[in-house]
Amino acid sequence: MDLFSIQKSAQEVAEAISAVLNVDVTIVDANFNRVAATGEYKNLIGEKIPKNCSFESIAKRKKPEFIDNPNISQKCMECSLKGSCAEMATIGYPIMNNGELLGVIGLIAFNMEQKKKIQKDYDSLIVFLNKLGDLLAGNLKYTKTITELTIQTEEINMIIDGLGNGIICTDNGGIIKFINSKAEDYLKIKGETLVNKSIFEIIPDLKLDFKKPSPIEVKVTVNNKRKSFIIKTIPVMIEDKNVSNIIEIHKTSHMIRNAYKLIEGQNSITFEHIIGNSPKIMEVKDISKKVAPSKSSVLLRGESGTGKELFARAIHNSSDRVNCPFVAINCASIPDNLLESELFGYEGGAFTGARKEGQMGKFELANGGTLFLDEIGDLPIHLQPKLLRVLQEEAFMRVGGKELIPVDFRLIAATNRNLEEMALDGEFREDLYYRLNVIPIHIPPLRERIEDIEILSEYELEKYCNKLGINSKYFSREVQEAFNKYNWPGNVRELENAVEYLVNVVKGEEINFENLPYTIKKYFLDNKDKTNKSGKLKDIIEDYEKEILKSYLKTYGDTTEDKGKIASILGINLSTLYRKLAKYNLQ
Repeated sequence: MDLFSIQKSAQEVAEAISAVLNVDVTIVDANFNRVAATGEYKNLIGEKIPKNCSFESIAKRKKPEFIDNPNISQKCMECSLKGSCAEMATIGYPIMNNGELLGVIGLIAFNMEQKKKIQKDYDSLIVFLNKLGDLLAGNLKYTKTITELTIQTEEINMIIDGLGNGIICTDNGGIIKFINSKAEDYLKIKGETLVNKSIFEIIPDLKLDFKKPSPIEVKVTVNNKRKSFIIKTIPVMIEDKNVSNIIEIHKTSHMIRNAYKLIEGQNSITFEHIIGNSPKIMEVKDISKKVAPSKSSVLLRGESGTGKELFARAIHNSSDRVNCPFVAINCASIPDNLLESELFGYEGGAFTGARKEGQMGKFELANGGTLFLDEIGDLPIHLQPKLLRVLQEEAFMRVGGKELIPVDFRLIAATNRNLEEMALDGEFREDLYYRLNVIPIHIPPLRERIEDIEILSEYELEKYCNKLGINSKYFSREVQEAFNKYNWPGNVRELENAVEYLVNVVKGEEINFENLPYTIKKYFLDNKDKTNKSGKLKDIIEDYEKEILKSYLKTYGDTTEDKGKIASILGINLSTLYRKLAKYNLQ
């Protein structure tokens, strides 16, 4: 930006000086183009001054000069008008701003009276020109600032106008300062007619507490029809003071309502809800707590029914994203042709059967929070590079969309499949595997945390008795031993289902072995055929106990230290372990 951007102001300054001092004035910019002038030079505004004019020397030295008799002055020896210059004397003064040359202002005498005046008052005129130079520099800076602010405001308005949400900006009293086109479209109103009006005139039912922003559902009359919107207020704070408010307006859809239900606290699972005190489960809890504050991806590994989603929710609720959504989707439960739109969402009319208003996807719903992709091993191969791109770029496009939508979520994935083998077989992308496997957490099966079975079964028993409104029950010793020795292929989920079954079918207080589900009883009958012929429950259990001990000795070793570890895993005293080893001749 140069002096021509304030040409009108420069010309007014030149004419004012000329009228007061009765001399002519010329103002040129840093490229020696005449910006303003009076008298004989007024019709030359916009043209360059003569080549090698004394103004060039003044600009180069950045110091004021007095030129007497330009036609014979040594300072004008190189000027292209030397010998034909009509000027009798000139004072030139550089216009500066923080060391930068903006131009030169000159007082010009075309007769002896004007010449005597600028000679006589030279010192005071230099001071005067210095102030005028500062005035012009300040005016230019002001104009530049206003222009930049105008551009910035227009850019911000265009950005806000292009957002997918309706936006209304108000002061603290609810007086509207700005409204974007999306809000106009939602409410069927013209924004320019609403500026300086109260937001409550448009939405009478709106009850907002600007100090406590939270999403609420509001009914608004639009074209004589009641429509539902989700509205959220965001206070604008400067130095801890609320200076204005941004009101977001979302069209209500089932998906958005579900998202806000998630935000409002349905993810209440914490690590305290994960029952168990065995060394293995405590180790997994400890790792999970440590990584919870991170944004890094987590891959939960474990058999079906081990509680992978519980850990995912507990990690989310121990992070700084706890007040944002936890969005879960099972990659195996949705048909391949629908999964992409579920994840990415879609624009209206993107495909046959698509809603005309479009739909948000799980990526958008999880923005700011956590996205849990269960059964990630079942994610179709054609969607894997698209997921990888979202993780790398933190942005995505809806199906049928043309604009990138920025997104910030923490990914937690879970699988019971061998992703390494799948990657080798070309069934799972290796690059996505490494992107997911940043923090791998292995959740042990129930058979490896035998010492937790009793506390888990008692917890589930109490839970279902209360839930079903049934008097308290208890497990017989034979049932508890059977629970400890059963291999639980369905893990914690199978144990939970078994206890719920027993609470429903057992009418008395005591739950006995014969009450157990068929699959559990069949397991012991099958083991009876392999290990003993008596068919007695005591013999069946003892044979199974012997096999368990043999397996643990083989896995962990038979030193004193190894036996101490086995006793700890089994939740029994070391002396009890030695007694059992002696009983089964396993010393």
